[in-house]
Amino acid sequence: MQLFNEWLRLFKNPCHMKLFYAFTLFLLSLNSWSQNLEISLSKSYSKEEILQIKASNEMPLYEYALSHACYLIDIPEGKDVSNFQTIELSSNPNVPMEISKEPIWFTDFGLKILDRTQYFLVAQTNKILVVKSKNIISLEMQNQKK
Repeated sequence: MQLFNEWLRLFKNPCHMKLFYAFTLFLLSLNSWSQNLEISLSKSYSKEEILQIKASNEMPLYEYALSHACYLIDIPEGKDVSNFQTIELSSNPNVPMEISKEPIWFTDFGLKILDRTQYFLVAQTNKILVVKSKNIISLEMQNQKK
């Protein structure tokens, strides 16, 4: 009972209440961020794979990868892309894709980050979708910290 009375006395101070609310809000937003990341990853990875990513402390890499792993390039002149897997980026195949400045999230297409860079021919365009490897993403993250 004495501990409870101490808590009450502590929270009568408005400054302490503000700190308590700020800390609580921080914890709730951290939990929400983690859930959103897991929801995004679940488009490409199984629950077991997500647990393995968490266990290996790779969640920051995958968070960074969501908005940095993919980019589009023009097909280089003379490049043979006949063996490239084709991917549809447009939600409506009858409407040509508009190239946006928004990041392309690999999970929106069920793709995974691998140990090698992946290349896909974008349907109805002269573009190649590049999905960076884990190693490249990790190096980018390290260079960004500098």
